[in-house]
Amino acid sequence: MNRAGEPVSRPIVILLLIAVAMYVLVVTNQQTVASEPQRIVDEHFTGGGPIVIASDDVNTVRVRVDAGARSNWHSHTWGQLLLVEQGRGRLGLRDKRVWEIRPGEPVFTEPNVEHWHGAAPNQSMIMIATHGNGVGWSEPVGNELYRSEPE
Repeated sequence: MNRAGEPVSRPIVILLLIAVAMYVLVVTNQQTVASEPQRIVDEHFTGGGPIVIASDDVNTVRVRVDAGARSNWHSHTWGQLLLVEQGRGRLGLRDKRVWEIRPGEPVFTEPNVEHWHGAAPNQSMIMIATHGNGVGWSEPVGNELYRSEPE
């Protein structure tokens, strides 16, 4: 979502996905990641391998969220990228809009945009979430908003 609360354009989302995919590819092919930038030499790259830059400021997790479960309201100073792998989920913004999130449709919330996300009321979800360290947590999301019809 951009600052106006509208979905981010497809080219921007595709670039973000490529960046996350490269990060995951490089990190999962490494036994250890040096604290200094390190060039990866790999037969799968032409023109030189990418440079891995270790960072404690970027977090990527893969989680399963049970049906009906959702986060509290929160925001990320860096923003957040959500990639649903399986199932269906929901994402809401403070303006009361709720979107359904599905596999193949990544969602990026801009920095400092207050939102929540979770599984659909009747279906669990597996997703990858990438965000920076700065997270500000707030109150729980009420059932009325969570169960409202998504756009």
